[in-house]
Amino acid sequence: MSNPRLSIIPAGAVTDRSLEPRDLQTLCLLGRHIDRAGWCTRSQVRMASEIGCGRATLQRSLDRLYEAGWVEKRRRDTWRPEDSTPSSSYAYRVKLDRDDFDLKSLARDADDVDDESHAEIAEVQENGEGVPAGGQGCPPVGTGAHAYAGTGAHTYVGTKNDPLERPLKTIERDAGARARDRKDRFKAEFRERWPTSAVDDRQRTDYAADALSAEEEKAALDGVKPFLEELKRQGRKTIPSGWRYLEDKRWTLLKQGEGSAEGSASRTTSIDESSEAGRAIVTLYAVAKAKPFVNRGAVIYPGGAVTPQLLAFAGVADRSSWRWITDRQQVAAWQAFLGEHVFGARAPLLERRGDEEGFYAPASWPPRKDGTWSDVEASQAGGDE
Repeated sequence: MSNPRLSIIPAGAVTDRSLEPRDLQTLCLLGRHIDRAGWCTRSQVRMASEIGCGRATLQRSLDRLYEAGWVEKRRRDTWRPEDSTPSSSYAYRVKLDRDDFDLKSLARDADDVDDESHAEIAEVQENGEGVPAGGQGCPPVGTGAHAYAGTGAHTYVGTKNDPLERPLKTIERDAGARARDRKDRFKAEFRERWPTSAVDDRQRTDYAADALSAEEEKAALDGVKPFLEELKRQGRKTIPSGWRYLEDKRWTLLKQGEGSAEGSASRTTSIDESSEAGRAIVTLYAVAKAKPFVNRGAVIYPGGAVTPQLLAFAGVADRSSWRWITDRQQVAAWQAFLGEHVFGARAPLLERRGDEEGFYAPASWPPRKDGTWSDVEASQAGGDE
């Protein structure tokens, strides 16, 4: 083969216990893409793709190699003024020699060949024909390189090589790194799909994404297109922020709508708007900042029968006496309740009042299944208590 492609790494890095297997792979990759001066300016994204890992994993390997002294780095945009914004783009060069590296360890390795117990020079008993006593020119099956070695274990006598075992801490760190890589890939893909990502609060979007499980991440991505199509179908001219879509888990509303559509013949209920049940549904939707579908004085409710829990909203006083809710547990309870009983697209539940973020509700907690309220005063829900 003409012009072979070589990648040389420092010998000391091979036995450096502060490095991980991925770091050696990264070190070899740097040497594969150097210029005439020995610098590697290849994109981190491309290098991560070549060795099958995420960019964050590659960056951590580069940091460990730099801290261990096996590579050096420099900014690629050194022409920028010193008072300009620092760049995160670096070029790397492998350091084949490190001043503090002990060369005696290599000398000791070289002396190992003089050990009479070394496998390549150890005397082997012959059966008269130059064949080892074990049979067909190899050790007996199941004995390894020596009779006292495990199956297939080529452990040379005289060396002090212990099995390389990965500590539990390293395994946990790798698992955390894989989770971060998965989360980074989700955030990047979500920003590509969501129309308002360029102007959204990026930090808040990251917080909302970090709170999702792997299953919820997949559901959120799968729900982006159907959710946007539903907004278009309803004539909505504004698209909510990406973090609000993630925080409210709005893709779950589509599933609820699909379920109500499939069973519309049996679940949809037509209720007189002036009746107790009709007033309850109208108030319920008002809490969710939405409007139910009303046709000729009849409220069309896709949720089926109006339970005592929903009828509790019929006695709720007007909005002027509602409570301002800021407690996270109470907000989460209301979001779950409204998500279960209110169908179709609705406006964002939370709003800002001064420095606080919350929303107005008839009580601190949703009503119980028997239709009673947990801590609401008479002036706030139902008038005669």
